[in-house]
Amino acid sequence: MFSPRLTTALLLSASTLARATPSLSDVLSTTANLSSLNALLTAQLPDLLKTLEGYDSNTNPVTLIAPSNDAFLRLPDTPVLGPAFSDNDTVQINNFMLYHVVPGLHPSTSLNKDGSFQFLDTMLTSNNWTNVTGGQRVGAVLQGDAPPIVVFTSGLSTRSVVTNQDIEFTGGILHIVDAFAVPPMPYVYNADQYNLAYPQDAVLSFTGALYSQPINLSLATIVNTTSDLTFFVPSNIAMELASEFLAFIPPTALQELLSYHIVHGAVGPLYSSNFTNGTQAMTLQGTSITLFFTGGGYFVNSARIIASDILLANGVMHVIDNVLTPDKDSVQPNATTYTQLPVLPTTMVVAGDMFNSSAAPFTTFMPNIVSTVTSTSSVLATGGSGATGTTTGLSATSTGKKSGADGLKQAAHVGVVGSVCVLAFLLGAGWFWTL
Repeated sequence: MFSPRLTTALLLSASTLARATPSLSDVLSTTANLSSLNALLTAQLPDLLKTLEGYDSNTNPVTLIAPSNDAFLRLPDTPVLGPAFSDNDTVQINNFMLYHVVPGLHPSTSLNKDGSFQFLDTMLTSNNWTNVTGGQRVGAVLQGDAPPIVVFTSGLSTRSVVTNQDIEFTGGILHIVDAFAVPPMPYVYNADQYNLAYPQDAVLSFTGALYSQPINLSLATIVNTTSDLTFFVPSNIAMELASEFLAFIPPTALQELLSYHIVHGAVGPLYSSNFTNGTQAMTLQGTSITLFFTGGGYFVNSARIIASDILLANGVMHVIDNVLTPDKDSVQPNATTYTQLPVLPTTMVVAGDMFNSSAAPFTTFMPNIVSTVTSTSSVLATGGSGATGTTTGLSATSTGKKSGADGLKQAAHVGVVGSVCVLAFLLGAGWFWTL
């Protein structure tokens, strides 16, 4: 039997240990660089704060990606998030903050030491913002050395650099970052914006091909609504090299070729962290591609992956330097050369010639994208353009894990004379396109 003195000592020791780890509210209120986040959670999102306080670092921990005061100052210029914060849209702000909560403990010491990415599920599971199994993903990586920095990556290739890491609280840990994480956007929006500063490496040509013929419209719907897709998208210059071949193949053959670049994963999207040498993945076309990893990089069939892990609302996009074809699936990559030889008949390009963006096929069929955020109080449009012509309507609900009113919704209108899509995000009701 314990003596009263020993019992008292044990109780005091337990009390001291309990006080050693502060609550989340204590951390927020005592960390000067988190005063804006503290104000947001206490005044506008008290239910979320209460939920976060309910986690236990020993039995049910979470990792919080905590935007700094500087990150809040950048919000007016932050795509996707800025309008909702400006409009004080509590519902959507709550969704955005859930994207900053990662189940489990993810200290800096748990990240891959080789500089490769990890892709972590978040608590953003709203049908309005995610169409991937398990919750929308955020990337985490160690970069640099002596010491390395922690970086979180999110939609639109946003980088959130950790300025103060591994701060413990009773529910887990938090990392302070210099920028908000941005929820990933649908494929067509990413394709419209990707790498425009370097048009030879942009992906407008492949995406335009998806909208180039009526037979392709069902495929255009699929790529924006089906869950857990992986895209291996040829760059503009890869499409230009094969432009003469692509211009003369029948519409059905073009659709098959495009479908061969898209994988619907049974276990979710294929991020670079999932690549293993010799892995085969079934495409929407019905035959498999093969992934290779060598000291020279990642390859799909014989095409080199030149940009990886661009997060999408319904999966992930990788950019490749070649147009794939199921007829040449046995061609092996040459890891000793950076640019792989085309497997399709090519338009001969004289050495030294510059990329001609006007020669990349199908770019004129790219829908003109207007990002519009509709909150509970106003509609905020960021601009756009129109085109005249007869239009035909096409609508579909998600063909993946979600369907009906709860899924990612799409109504695409493609004109005969010109194509224009206004990409609108009806926050609180779902994604849709409208003319």
